[in-house]
Amino acid sequence: MKKFCSIGMLLFFVLTLTGCGVKTARVSGRVTFDGEPAKDISVLFQPLTSADVMPEAAVGMTNANGEFSLSLMNSKKRGAIPGEYVVYISWVDPNPGNPVEGVTKSTPIPYKIPTRATNGEMTFTVPPEGTKEANFDFDTKKESYKPSGI
Repeated sequence: MKKFCSIGMLLFFVLTLTGCGVKTARVSGRVTFDGEPAKDISVLFQPLTSADVMPEAAVGMTNANGEFSLSLMNSKKRGAIPGEYVVYISWVDPNPGNPVEGVTKSTPIPYKIPTRATNGEMTFTVPPEGTKEANFDFDTKKESYKPSGI
């Protein structure tokens, strides 16, 4: 029995040291509104699965050029696990401030974020080899959207 425990512990340490774990694929792209880069946009890839074990979600934040790269939410490992995802796009206030008790400050959202970007309608497949083409371009003149606060 002692021999089996020793082998089990050795196997655990070897797997831990060799980085055994989930394989990710690099995913990057760009978010634009009316052809213009969208800054401070959170891009969330939520796994779409019926499996008993839910793969880890991945998230990225756009820079001034609207570009983002995904990383796993919990482990912070770069990329996403290959598979099907529901994509959620939302703006994140870069300066939320420090509200005084009883006083709230609301920063207006600089983009008309379409309903489909926030309600689970958008999907994306992450290929095993990864992609640099996870692009989301919104034409606000043609999109339906729900204004903030409604």
